[in-house]
Amino acid sequence: MRNTLLFCAALVAPAPVFAQQATPAPQATPQKTPTRAEAIAAANDADTKRIEALVKGDMAALEAMCTKDMVYTHSSGKVDTKETLLESLKTGATKYLAVVLSEKKHQVYGNTVIVTGIAEVKVKSGENEVAFKARFTEVWTRQKGEWKFALWQTTRLPETK
Repeated sequence: MRNTLLFCAALVAPAPVFAQQATPAPQATPQKTPTRAEAIAAANDADTKRIEALVKGDMAALEAMCTKDMVYTHSSGKVDTKETLLESLKTGATKYLAVVLSEKKHQVYGNTVIVTGIAEVKVKSGENEVAFKARFTEVWTRQKGEWKFALWQTTRLPETK
């Protein structure tokens, strides 16, 4: 019996040594959830910078402000990913000449802001220059402390006479 107890003790004794060798992964400091006013101000500021970069053709700025899985749905129904949109802008296939947003409404869900409103867009696609009004929906999300552009969707409004 005594030998059995000694044998069991010998098996269990090294266990704390092995357990101490595993270092827990450092925990990321959780982000403070912004207030509604802070989230709206940050999304509006980021959107102003996005539109400036879009019109200037600043690919580096656009690349940095979009989420990896950004979806951009044009008023024509064409859907772009981050990569295909940036490529279209880089090659000049699409060139935004002006974008003006109005009637903006915001819905805030923690680190995500959904913005809806009216967009007045002037764009050159190939050799064609087009100006139109559309309803838009866009989504901004805060990732690692930075506001990122995640989604754009436009629905063209009928032309007024």
